[in-house]
Amino acid sequence: MRLLRLVLAVIALFLVWLLWGGLYKTPVLQLGIASCVLVIWLTHRMALPDQETHSWALSYRVPLYWFWLAGQMVVSNLQVLRMVLGPLSALSPTIVEVEAKASSKFALTLLGNSITLTPGTLTINIADNTLTAHCLTTATARELGEGAMARRVAAVDPD
Repeated sequence: MRLLRLVLAVIALFLVWLLWGGLYKTPVLQLGIASCVLVIWLTHRMALPDQETHSWALSYRVPLYWFWLAGQMVVSNLQVLRMVLGPLSALSPTIVEVEAKASSKFALTLLGNSITLTPGTLTINIADNTLTAHCLTTATARELGEGAMARRVAAVDPD
């Protein structure tokens, strides 16, 4: 059963590699297969798949979160563009602490990465259930501090 999971993981990773690769010559395909096998072997050696279990609830919750996050990234991109092209006084760098609503490693990682992916914000530190983030404006810091993103991540968290 475990071997079947590893083989399926290699196949899935190789299919993604093929999709994004775009170059289908024999030596490149061989290197692609070798790199996928190496990644799965290293992951298996680190015992990452065994550390946390994820429920089937993630199968629909995570894509919904990705769509919401993509929308937030577009809005943030437009805000940063307006700040860059506008007057310099629009910038007011601020550091804010965000209280995570969920405490699993998965949720903290997802929240930290989501903050960093959103233009104009950057996760600086994660300690216990608190994330420290740098924001380009106080309005962005206020919005982040209100916790909408943390609530959405908590809804995705399987624990």
